[in-house]
Amino acid sequence: MGQKRAFTNLFGIFLLLIFALFAVGFYTFYNAKGISYFSNSSESCNNCHIMNEVYNDYLAGSHSKKVKGESRASCADCHLPHQGMEKWIAKAESGLAHAYAFTFKLDELPTNLSATQKSKEMVQNNCIRCHGDYAAVAVNSTTNPHADSSLSCVSCHSDVGHKRGF
Repeated sequence: MGQKRAFTNLFGIFLLLIFALFAVGFYTFYNAKGISYFSNSSESCNNCHIMNEVYNDYLAGSHSKKVKGESRASCADCHLPHQGMEKWIAKAESGLAHAYAFTFKLDELPTNLSATQKSKEMVQNNCIRCHGDYAAVAVNSTTNPHADSSLSCVSCHSDVGHKRGF
């Protein structure tokens, strides 16, 4: 009888911990406006104060200008792949990395974020996807994926999307 009672108490504590973990997770997700990250809205990228300057640069740039009610390009249009599952994997990787850093490494956060090599490659691919007609005739063509010496688009156009972090 004593073992059954101990098991029941242990199971009750386990359920209480699971509930507490779920409640804390829900509260955090709600407070961080987590549902907004499932959209392509550039506003969701500005949920964190660390992105204020970058977001303001974006708003002042040509990509944020509205055409038929929509921005020419959102943050996701430049910083994420456009293929189905590849896009969601990149979005999840980025989101989890940001969530981890903003939760556990607040004292180590830089004033401005910098692009990773993977992010730089995604941005370059997206520049070519949208502006391939122009880039194909560039002096140092960026359309050749095997040309290690070719310039990236942001080598010359460093302030097109935003001025910091690239």
